[in-house]
This record gives sequence, structure tokens and C-alpha cells, in this order.
Amino acid sequence: MENFTLFLRIGITHILEGYDHILFLAGLIIVTTSFRSILKIASAFTVTHSTTLILSALGILSINPSITETLIAFSIAYVGIENLFIKDKNQRYRWLVAGSFGFIHGAGFSGHLTELLKSMLGMGNIWAPLVGFNIGIELGQVIIIALVFPMIFFVRKFGKERIFVPAASLAIAASGTFLVVWRVWSL
Repeated sequence: MENFTLFLRIGITHILEGYDHILFLAGLIIVTTSFRSILKIASAFTVTHSTTLILSALGILSINPSITETLIAFSIAYVGIENLFIKDKNQRYRWLVAGSFGFIHGAGFSGHLTELLKSMLGMGNIWAPLVGFNIGIELGQVIIIALVFPMIFFVRKFGKERIFVPAASLAIAASGTFLVVWRVWSL
């Protein structure tokens, strides 16, 4: 139970300190118009990143961290750009975007987790930390959604959505593009 709790805290901290994951989630959420949409998006992201996280942590899947980090940056740029062109009727498919990029974000999460788990692999006690870390990521995601969604609600309530969403989306797209260039340059 001690390892579970420790890795739960590590998972929460990881996502709340991960500006790239926060930008990606915020980009997905700012165009949503209902809690149901957020639930579908978050669920798709959770299933796919959890799958990749588990496969990577168990050593079944291995993706070069430089490629993973560049693709995470691309996902940020993509959702920011997509937000500038998305139509309300197309929003019902946003969960596919979240799910598709969730695979990449899971590989990013696993890079940090795998290093921490190496010492535990020989002890056979991998599941408690793995589950704890994953639940921590989910709790961090819930915190981000709980902070961003009410802001969007108030922006809509005061009729500022037409200004806020494009401006925020442009900032997210620019941040993602900058990160892509920076990470490619670092290769």
C-alpha cells in the first residue's frame, strides 16, 4: 500500500507539473460545450494513455523518448490549430483525437514511470506502483478539467467565447509549434 500511495502522489504531481499535458488537455476542453463531451474525451484519453503506459512500463513497448516528446508537442499544436477550425457538429468526434494522441502521451508518462519502477521489477511488486501512478495521472487530469471547464462556462456565460477560444487556441497552437521546433532542433 505504501508503494501505491507514493506512486499515486508521483502521478498527480507529474501531470500537474507537465505543462505539455496541461496544454493538450486544455486545448481539448476549451471547445467543448457539454460535460458529456468532456467525459467522452477524458475517457478516450484515459483508456489509450493507460494502455500505452502499462505496455511501456512492462517493457512490451518501447518508443524513443525524443520521438515521444516531439509527438506530444505536435499533439498540442494540432489541437490548438484544430480548435481554430472546428465546427460544433464535428465536436462529437473529438474523443477520437484525444484517444489517438493518448497513446503518445502514455508513452511520455511511461518514460518517467519506467525509471522509477526499475528497482521494483526484480521484487515482483510492479502492479501497486503502476496502478497508483495511473490513478494519480487520472486524478491530476480531473483537477485540470475541474479548473478549466468552469472558466469556459463563465466565458460562455458572459458572451466572450468568440474572443477567448480563438485567442487561447492560437496560444496553444503557438506553444505546441514552438515545442515541436525546439524538440526537433534538440535531436
